[in-house]
Amino acid sequence: MARRRLSDTSHPDTTLDDEYWLRFGELPQPSMRDKIIFLTSEEGATVGPAVFNVASVCDRLGVTHPMVNHYFGGRDSLLAETAFVVYQRYIDSLWKAVRLAPADPRARLRAWMVQQIEGTADLGGWGGILNYPSSSMHISGLLEERYGGDMRRLFETNIIRLGVLIEDSRNNVNTALDQIDVSALRAQFLADPQTMSRAATMAWSTLGVAVWNAGQHLASAGVTELQANKEALIEGHIERMIATILI
Repeated sequence: MARRRLSDTSHPDTTLDDEYWLRFGELPQPSMRDKIIFLTSEEGATVGPAVFNVASVCDRLGVTHPMVNHYFGGRDSLLAETAFVVYQRYIDSLWKAVRLAPADPRARLRAWMVQQIEGTADLGGWGGILNYPSSSMHISGLLEERYGGDMRRLFETNIIRLGVLIEDSRNNVNTALDQIDVSALRAQFLADPQTMSRAATMAWSTLGVAVWNAGQHLASAGVTELQANKEALIEGHIERMIATILI
């Protein structure tokens, strides 16, 4: 029997069609390397990186398992790179939601909050690596070593832009996102304790409800009254936070 080539895609999962890949970008057929990352992001969100089985991704793509070593050097390196891609896409989703929001400063702030709540739920199992690095120390170490600087730049861009949204809401103005010079604003942001405090309060409080909404809080998951009123509680939290930040 002829040896199967690393690039052999003769028996892929037929559900992985053009429509599926367009969920991740503009290419209906991305490179095999990107396909491995995208499919890993989906399966990692479902089962969590700790029990993620790279064989499942390879089998669905119709390639041999050494393909992972060929492209990434191993399972943990694949997971570290995918975690970075997942975080990058998560941050991008926040600002896509803001761009699509009505041209009203509070509507844009609300859009950021809603997307953080929904986006955190989409992270699924990746939330462990991104929010609790000690849960997967080796993967988190690779993530920090290779992508730590880029992740911090994404974080700073996100939090500084959030500060602008908050100040816009307080002053009833709309600053175009393309006009926000993060590098120029960084020193100003760090030198203004009130703006920094408001942004931190908004980010922390929204992340708290986002993690709870994602179903990752075991102690409250079985409280039926909370689950029955979840949407109203989240809506109330958003309204209360926006009102508080305007004081």
